[in-house]
Amino acid sequence: HAAAEQAFVLIDAGATCDAVDLLERARRRANATAPPTLRAWLAAAHGEALAAHADRTASLHAFDQAAELLPDDPSDERPYVALDAVHLARWRGHALARFGDPNATAILTDALNRLDPSFVRAETALRVDLATALATTGDRCDAYAFADHAIRLAAQVGSMRQQRRIKIILAALT
Repeated sequence: HAAAEQAFVLIDAGATCDAVDLLERARRRANATAPPTLRAWLAAAHGEALAAHADRTASLHAFDQAAELLPDDPSDERPYVALDAVHLARWRGHALARFGDPNATAILTDALNRLDPSFVRAETALRVDLATALATTGDRCDAYAFADHAIRLAAQVGSMRQQRRIKIILAALT
């Protein structure tokens, strides 16, 4: 789990190759001993790193592996991670939005509709991803609405990362 969190820092720093390598090693170490939910989470994190590294095929394969690993009821074994079908869809939608895939909007919208409202940080990221996906498809009005809502949520939870992402989107929309 700690290695994956380090990988996210590497992704934000633009060191996507290092993030991919770190997550590959973490997944190998976890394969034999980690609970299925953590293994699914690591696969999804790997999928995000691969998406950031622009490897669409491997990224989507990692998300497929995460879906296969995810137990039907992951609530009993997740002391470090919050991963269920909704969060996994949110994560996959994030990758698809990175790739400019037109299916991203539907996946992200469905995840937003099913997301537990207590996950405000997740909602913030989800709205940023929706703004990204909508901007890519040319729906500037809806993209702006999602970005505007996301910027308020990002300020509420103090997420500088999401605030930076939103500023980039808003600059592209103007």
